[in-house]
This record gives sequence, C-alpha cells and structure tokens, in this order.
Amino acid sequence: MITRLYILAFFSIMTFLSNAQPVTVSKVDVMIETANNAAENHDYLNAIDWFEKAYKEDKDQNHQVAVGDMYMLLRDYAKAEKVYDRVLKRDKKEEFFDIRLDYARSLKYQGKYKQAMDELNAFVSIAEDGDLKNEAKMELKGILLLEKLPENIEAALAFAGDNVNSPSGESSPAFYTDGSLYFTGLNAKIPTVLDGTEGEYHAKIYTTTKTPDGTYSKAVALEEAINRIDFYNTGVSFSGDGQRMYFTRAKFNNNKMETSQIYVSKRQSDKWSAPYPIDAVNDGNRSSHPYEGELFGSKVLFFISDIPGGSGGFDIYYSTMSGENYGKSVNLGNTINSAKNEESPFYKDGVLYFASDGHPGMGGLDNFYSEWDGSKWSEAKNMGYNYNTSYDDSFLRFSQSGASGVLVSNRTHKDKKKMKNTETCCDDIYLIQIRDIIIELKLIVNNEKGPLEGAVVELFDSGRKNPSDSKTNTLGGDFGFLLDADKSYFATITREGYFPDSISFNTNSIIDDYTVKKTVTLKAKPEAPKRIVKRNEPILLRSIFFDLDDDKIRADAEPDLAYLKSLLDKYPDLVIELSSHTDSRSDNNYNKNLSQRRANSTKKWLVEEGVEASRIKAVGYGETKLLNKCKDNVKCTEEEHQMNRRSEFKIIAGPQTIEIDEQ
Repeated sequence: MITRLYILAFFSIMTFLSNAQPVTVSKVDVMIETANNAAENHDYLNAIDWFEKAYKEDKDQNHQVAVGDMYMLLRDYAKAEKVYDRVLKRDKKEEFFDIRLDYARSLKYQGKYKQAMDELNAFVSIAEDGDLKNEAKMELKGILLLEKLPENIEAALAFAGDNVNSPSGESSPAFYTDGSLYFTGLNAKIPTVLDGTEGEYHAKIYTTTKTPDGTYSKAVALEEAINRIDFYNTGVSFSGDGQRMYFTRAKFNNNKMETSQIYVSKRQSDKWSAPYPIDAVNDGNRSSHPYEGELFGSKVLFFISDIPGGSGGFDIYYSTMSGENYGKSVNLGNTINSAKNEESPFYKDGVLYFASDGHPGMGGLDNFYSEWDGSKWSEAKNMGYNYNTSYDDSFLRFSQSGASGVLVSNRTHKDKKKMKNTETCCDDIYLIQIRDIIIELKLIVNNEKGPLEGAVVELFDSGRKNPSDSKTNTLGGDFGFLLDADKSYFATITREGYFPDSISFNTNSIIDDYTVKKTVTLKAKPEAPKRIVKRNEPILLRSIFFDLDDDKIRADAEPDLAYLKSLLDKYPDLVIELSSHTDSRSDNNYNKNLSQRRANSTKKWLVEEGVEASRIKAVGYGETKLLNKCKDNVKCTEEEHQMNRRSEFKIIAGPQTIEIDEQ
C-alpha cells in the first residue's frame, strides 16, 4: 500500500512545502478530491488536513487509512502507527486486513521489532500469495537477520553539528581533496509554505571546513553558477583528482519531481566553472547521485535513474568514461538492484556501497555493499549496526584513508532539531570515526526469568548531566556501547513495569582492545490493584494540575495523560467527559473560562497523541465543584487551593464500565 517517494536523499523535507488550499469546503466529496490532489502532488500535510476533515463529516475509516499512509510518507512513523492501530481495532469485519503490513512497517521503522514481527507473521499466515505477501516476507527476513548483522562497534558516529545540520534536512555529503565537506541542504528552521512570499527556498550545495577544535565552521552556499535559482541542487561528488564536481539539478512541480539531470563542473584555480549536463546519462530520464568508480579497468560514472526496463523504482547504472565522453547507461543487474529503490552509490577499492529498501534490512533505507571480482558483483550485504538503524540510512562514504566517513540518516538523536514536532521527518549528516582501539561495554539486562526486552539504557560520562548515548533493545537484553579510554561512566537501566537500576565503572589505564562486561537484573514492580468504574463516575487525574492563573499542561501531568490515552486505546468505543476545575480565587466568569481553556489544553494533548477529538468532551466547571472548604473569602493554604485546580474524567458513552488502576 505504501509506495516510497524518492526525491533524492533529502526528499522528506519536500513534503513540507505546502500549497495554498481553499479555505472553506462544504461537501465530503470535494474534501476528498482536494485531499487526493494534495497527495498526488506530494503535499502530504495538506492531504492529512483534508482527509481528517472528510472523516469528521462521514466517519469513513478509509479516510483514516489515508491519513496513516500520509504519515508514513512523511516518515512520522509514530503517528502512522497510532492511526493504523485505531483503524484495525475497529475493523471487526477485517475490511482493512491489507494495512496490517503498513502497520507492521510503522512499528519496524521505530525499532519495535518484536511487535512488528508478530504482525508480519500474522499477515504472512493469512495473506494470499502475491506482492504484498512477498513484501511482508522481505520485511520479516530483515528482522530475522538482526542477530547475524555485524555490530561495527569500532565505528563511532557523531552528529555533524548545527553548522551543518538544520531542522529541514541535509543530504549527499562528500569530502573534497582538501578535507572540506560539501553537502546539500535547505537550511530552513521551519516548513516553507508556497504562498508567494517564500523567497528562494530550493536546496543548495554548501561547503564547510573543519576548525581547530574539530567541529565544522558555518556552511557557505556555492555561487549561483552551481546553485541555479529555482532548481534543487544536490547529489554532489568529486573525481579522485578533485578536478571535477558532479551534482544534480532537479525541477519540481507542486513538490513532485519532474526532471532530474546530472551536471559536471571543472575546477579552475579555486573556483568551479559553469556546469554542463552529461547528456549521455540523462537521456530524458530522471538521473541523480553521480559517483566516479572503476569497472573492467576503465573509469565509470555510477548514478541512479528510472530508465524504463530496470528492476524497479530507481536502479543503479554506470556509464564508461573516456575523456569528455560518456558511454551508454548500463544497469548493474539484479544482484545490486531490487524491485524497489537503490540510491547513493559510492565506490572505493573494488567495493560498491549503496542504499536500498528492496533488500532485507533493519528498517527503511539501509546501507549495503557489494564486492567486484573483476567480472561480477558479490551478493549485496547489509552493513549492519551503527551504519544502519530502523530508520532511513544512506549516503555512506569513507575518506581516502578509510579511517573516517559520513552518512545520512533520519534516526533520532539528542541534538537533532525537530520539524513540525517530528523527530524523524528529515535527514541529517553524521560523521564516522573508525577507532584503532576498541573499548566496549557489553551489558546484559535480565529479569528473574532471563533476557528482558524493551529496556532503555542511558550512558553518562565524566559527570555530565545529559547522556552521551542511549539505546533500547526490543528483541533481547544485550546492549553494546563504544567507550573512551580513561573515563568514568555511569549507566541507568529502566523498563516500564520494573524498578530502575544503575551501574558505575571506568576505563582507566586501558591501552588495548577491551570489553567491559556487566549484567543487571531488574526487579518487577508489583502489579497495581484494579477497580471497576461505572458511567458518570468521576475519576480524578491526580497529576494533572495547573499553575495559578495558567492553562498550560505541566510536565508532571504527562504520566496521567499517557495513562488516560492508554485507556482510550484499550476501549476504542469509550467516550469521556474531560473536566477541569479551578480554585475559588478570581471571579466566577473568569474561573469558568479559565477551566474551559484548561480542559481544552488537556484535550488538545490527547488529540495530538492520536485520540479522536469526537471521543472527548472538554468541560470547564470553574469553581462550582470545590473539594474542600476553600470558597470565596475563606483563608486556605496554597496546597488546599491546589486540590481544587484539578482534572477529572468520566464515561459518558461506549462501555458501561471500565477497569482502571487503583490510585
């Protein structure tokens, strides 16, 4: 059901270039047509908005499925999971059986491998033979491969920093011969809206150099001779002698890529000459991601293209080079190319590195490699951990010495800037350093029965307040962390339903490869006692309080909100009244309005987490239902007033009773 869109490696941000849409629409069919047009133009945010409006009118679950599909294309997997899960829970007649595959993918791409595997196995066991069943098997094969993939603990990855990465996404990093870093970016902090005031918003090629402290300086865009206005300029790479720069110019219409052509520019002193297209590799097709290599003793240009007759999607091709001439485009064949998409080829010392979502992988796009023996390519192999995650990973490139490198990923990271409150929408550049000495923490997390899945380990070093690394293992209790020599470390281990634990250790005086081995056994918390509540029975949300004269949700309210959401997920027909109450200070009308704003804020939090707005009736009661003596003109402590600034909920439709944790 999900067809992945490839608008070059940084394509995800293109989905944020929204078009103006009609302000008022009255009929559902017009709403759906508007949504479909937006989706066809890859304007997924507007499509979501219109599909949601249509759903509010007719409650057709097909519109919700479309919303889930749009979130998948936006790479907002958490929201897609919530939408698909909601549809499937209501699907008593199994009308939407096919979306179980998309639901499984939304789980897999978040690293929820155990849940994804269960969904995929269930899908494969029932689905009829065909493309969808084969796709599910491929996704399963990738998960089953996880235990056999190399850990690559020697590859230390670091976020490239704010002078390189922006919220809007970066792509195609390449090292020039002088050590400077070139890359492509939109360099935007907020989504661009195409409303006539956007200015120059297209992707440009930037360059930056390393500073003495090892970070990169503020990136500078190349001149207009390279970054042609009104084109997306991307996919940069260089010849081995640094005398040629290859890159791509793409043209879009309403976010849909219409053309993409490969250009070359020559080095002239310290500048790049006016570029020209390589007609032999463009040839009327959408071609991009050029990179020089060698085959059959001759210099070749690798690139990707959608030339008709390929394996499927975008394939990797090569063209033999002879001076200024380029030969016929040749497909690398099914050993490399799959029925889906390949991209970002990189050639080094007889090895072709590339990204694909058509070979068994850890998630979306993974980095693979294949070796050339002089006549044929070896079977494509997954690069494994660090180089790949459950998210999209591409553009793996190593330095000339092989001791360092770069890659592009939309993986989560503590320094990553969000775009539209989504951590995984947009790609960033990561730096790779290959360690000579490997010091590793091998941590095993168990419970009383054995390996414990789903634990979170946060690693802290040298007394820092923020973790230097964090990992979650959804398939077992084994964790691996790369460590530095002569440092003190502290790690916290947490898991829902268990008491937390921690360990301390150091790497002092270690001068050779070494593994620090630790085992932690978490103790389960006693299960909370349950009680049955009936319709119209008010249930106090104990942590959802508000500061005086404020309607903002406090951080300490989130546990109760998350629990309330879990109840709404558990009982899909449950409809609640969500009420907010104030203390008696200020006048009655003001308190009534304030409590309504607070109830609305609480409802908004739940809706943003995927709960349908129609299932929550937000009501502000002001000071009409005080819990204690603190009426007007009665002297009370701040704690006594705080008791009245509370939130409650009660069942008003759906089940007659529900089971909740005893508080």
